[in-house]
Amino acid sequence: MSSLKSGQHTVTRSPSCINAAATLSTEVFDDEDVPASLGSIRPILRVASEIEHERPRAAFLCRFYAFAKSHRLDALSIGRDVRRFKTSLLQKLARLLTLHIINSSAKLR
Repeated sequence: MSSLKSGQHTVTRSPSCINAAATLSTEVFDDEDVPASLGSIRPILRVASEIEHERPRAAFLCRFYAFAKSHRLDALSIGRDVRRFKTSLLQKLARLLTLHIINSSAKLR
C-alpha cells in the first residue's frame, strides 16, 4: 500500500441507494411476496415458477408480462411495497436475461 504525501486526502463514499438495490438482487424472488394491490398477477408468477425448469423462456415471458401488468396497475408505485416488488421483479428479469445471453454465446463457441 502506498503512502500519501502531505496535502493529499482520500475520498470515501458512504453507502447509497445503489448498495441497497444490490442487496435486493440477491434475494430470492417469491410469488408469495406480491403486494395486496397487485394480487391479480400472483397466478401469473405462480405459473412462471412451476414451468421454470421445463420452459425457461416461457417463464421469463410470464414474469415480463407480470411486470408490465403491475406497472399498468400502479404506474407510480404508490401502493405499499409496490416499488420494492417491482424493483425485485425487474432485477430478476435482468439476471435471467443475462444468464440467457451468456448461455447463448457459450453455445455459439
